[in-house]
Amino acid sequence: MVTTPANTLHLLAVAPSHWLNLVPQISAVWQKDDLLFLIAEAAQGFNHALIQTFDHIAILDTDLARLEVSTIEIPNQIKIATTSDWAMWMIEYPHSITWR
Repeated sequence: MVTTPANTLHLLAVAPSHWLNLVPQISAVWQKDDLLFLIAEAAQGFNHALIQTFDHIAILDTDLARLEVSTIEIPNQIKIATTSDWAMWMIEYPHSITWR
């Protein structure tokens, strides 16, 4: 479940094959109530072990559709977000970082 934004929206936009170095960097700056948002190629890693330590994760619904992944396959702790959610988070979160 995603809480009211208070800190940073982390946009992860690269394939999981690049996460080995990126995820530790994200963890180093991660704060309570941050949100990790899997977009573009990052959507492929929705069930990857490297991101399981993050408490707030979302994935874009259109990326799931492109991957032909059923919403039933998405773990319960991951919010399925719309482009409207994304737009609202860009306004509400005081900080955003794009990781690629």
